[in-house]
Amino acid sequence: MPPFPRHLGRATASPGRVRTLACVALLVVVGGCARAEDNRGSAGLVPQLTVPAPPNERGLDVEQVYYSQFRLIAKATRALEEQRPGVTDIYFVGFAGDAHQDVFLREIRSVRTLFDDRFDTRGRSITLVNNRATVAREPLASTHNLLAALDQVSARMDPDEDVLFLYLTSHGTPGVLDVKFDPLRLNDLTAVSLRKMLDETGIKWRVIVVSACYSGSFIAPLKTDTSLIVTAARADRVSFGCSHENDFTYFGRAYFNEALRRTYSFVDAHAEASKTVDRWESAEELKPSLPQIHVGAAIRPKLAEIEQHLRRVNGTPALQPRP
Repeated sequence: MPPFPRHLGRATASPGRVRTLACVALLVVVGGCARAEDNRGSAGLVPQLTVPAPPNERGLDVEQVYYSQFRLIAKATRALEEQRPGVTDIYFVGFAGDAHQDVFLREIRSVRTLFDDRFDTRGRSITLVNNRATVAREPLASTHNLLAALDQVSARMDPDEDVLFLYLTSHGTPGVLDVKFDPLRLNDLTAVSLRKMLDETGIKWRVIVVSACYSGSFIAPLKTDTSLIVTAARADRVSFGCSHENDFTYFGRAYFNEALRRTYSFVDAHAEASKTVDRWESAEELKPSLPQIHVGAAIRPKLAEIEQHLRRVNGTPALQPRP
């Protein structure tokens, strides 16, 4: 993919204010999927395990896709709104890395909608997606585009107030998130390269959720005192639910579609989702994925600020899970 400039119309400072790279809280939730074929069903308690996507023979203009990325990522980031002084804003970045199963597209769309509706990110959310259905109108989930998105988010944030919520969903191997869209040749996203991106863009407060197999391996390279990291599996375990026809992975459904519809606490949601996933996996006689969490010492007060703000904005009503 041809490189493009790091700065795509970077937001400028308001008069009298010195603009610095924003340092924001980034929450990463990693939730991987096993490509299991054995499905000892439990009466539809959870979605079926991985089923391959149907073959698609439509051609893809690879060169056109590559050269459209500057335009698409520039358009998407220009739409991001500036931070609001005195408000702990959340900026949401979603990354659906695997084009070959629609579950990742459906999940990232649902999570973005949830955050726009319940976590006050409307105007401050962006998704990067690998899927034939979106390739002409949305930026790819590539490492280049992720860096550009983080760079532009950081330019709009207040480094002391605001938080970045980064959600990554795909397949994975230890330390690596799959980035796949045949016949495009995209680089996979490693935990080490993600840490470098976050440090380069000056992002301080980090909430990162990674949904992929072996996603617990992202914690050690990414953890800081100012980060919250949630993963769908332990470093040596797979996670489940990434069938083509599903709307969510197991962890994505438990964490976002259930727990975060009842609470504003990203930490409490992890505890609830872990119990839910364990119950589903036990019913399916699957080896437990054991979702993991890291809560930096310094980020706890920031997370409390977010919860207080959302209660003021929304009150405390819960949303019903999507069917």
